[in-house]
Amino acid sequence: MEGRRRAKGILALAAIWLTSAGAAAPQWVTHEDQRGGFRLHVPPGLQAAGPTGEPDIVRYEGENSMLSVERLDLQNPFAAEARSRRDAAAAAGWFHSYEIIDGRSATFHRSKDGRVHYVHGIPLCDGAAVFFQYDYHYHDVKILAPILRHMALSLQSTGACAGTVADIGYPTD
Repeated sequence: MEGRRRAKGILALAAIWLTSAGAAAPQWVTHEDQRGGFRLHVPPGLQAAGPTGEPDIVRYEGENSMLSVERLDLQNPFAAEARSRRDAAAAAGWFHSYEIIDGRSATFHRSKDGRVHYVHGIPLCDGAAVFFQYDYHYHDVKILAPILRHMALSLQSTGACAGTVADIGYPTD
């Protein structure tokens, strides 16, 4: 039963993403944090969750997925923070299947017990960073791959030191 419900949810998400946006179809939305100095495109099918109790963490939930967006002040260089997150997951038993970490961005996948965590982050102005983590079921990897690529591209610094910010359209534009 759960498998059928998950398949229907993922097929609906894929259909929404792959078709042109209609008046009644859910749309991509832009999560813009002016205080934090960043923006991110959030795909259809995810709804803002209630308060997290943390002012710099926002969550969105879908039928079988969750998106968490966290802004933080760095105590170490950006790449060191990203590696620290990766290492903490490895210590908790998560398997890493992909990673690129440098001073400009960090992306890695980790999986465990049929779940996948896709993590992407960028440094922001004044020693801060933002990371988003999209948690989903392993069977949804192929469907979500283009969505995650777009989300990573859309994550941009918008603070005073960001310079010119690219105008990235939604995939249905």
